[in-house]
Amino acid sequence: MGMYVNNSSTWTPPKAIYVKNSGSWASAKNVYINDSGFWYPMFTTYAITASSSNLNLYTALGSPTSPVTAVVTINSGVTISGGSSASYALNITGFPSGSLIYLVNNGTIVGKGGNGAARVSGAGNQGASKPGLPGGTAIYTRNTLYIENNGTIAGGGGGGGGGGRTNRSGQAYDDYTGAGGGGAGTNPGAGGTGLDQCGGAPAGTATTGGNGVIYCSNGGSSEQQYGSVGGNGGGLGQPGARGLPNPDYDGTNLGGAAGNAIDGISYTTKLTAGTILGPEVN
Repeated sequence: MGMYVNNSSTWTPPKAIYVKNSGSWASAKNVYINDSGFWYPMFTTYAITASSSNLNLYTALGSPTSPVTAVVTINSGVTISGGSSASYALNITGFPSGSLIYLVNNGTIVGKGGNGAARVSGAGNQGASKPGLPGGTAIYTRNTLYIENNGTIAGGGGGGGGGGRTNRSGQAYDDYTGAGGGGAGTNPGAGGTGLDQCGGAPAGTATTGGNGVIYCSNGGSSEQQYGSVGGNGGGLGQPGARGLPNPDYDGTNLGGAAGNAIDGISYTTKLTAGTILGPEVN
């Protein structure tokens, strides 16, 4: 089972355990117990000193087979990021029942930014306007988690929706759409691809979404025409904006949803909230 101490009549997980060694008190990195002749880790510490993406904490701690209390510290200046909208920057699952994770975040945990929607060409009636993709999740847990957050935990920004249609006539003004900007993230979302002179939308940055762009036809044409405008990508923990016009003919030019800051909030106790950007669900 997890290890707890009584602090002013409240049971909480220990942040550190000290042992006396040759007359001096020192912090223990690991504590083991003997159960029927086998030694099992009951308390362990783990420091994350380098930036990485898609970190599976269970694997990083050696895939323990018995319940453990782990104090995990993310050092200042370290960033744990998501590699895709469908993955998690920090995955805390798989620990045996009764385990307890005490996370001290002095760095940044951030989901991937969602990609912006690509343009749609009116020529040949190529389908409905496109939505932006959702941002990725920062922390996903289904184990008991205590958080001391001295840094930032943020979902990725959603991608901007594509420009909307006013009808499907096949004419540029009515039917050609602009592209959506990419969502924010350490691994930001790409901007949607564009067409002709105005080109595609920019990617997001580490903290802000890229701007959506308008469609405009080739400047060499006899009559330059302009279409609709894509939505901006969302900042950290924010959804992408819907493209214009709103509402559009298809009703499909929606911005991507914000990535979750924490998926597994019912398993989580926030001892220090710090900066948390984005939804906290489940």
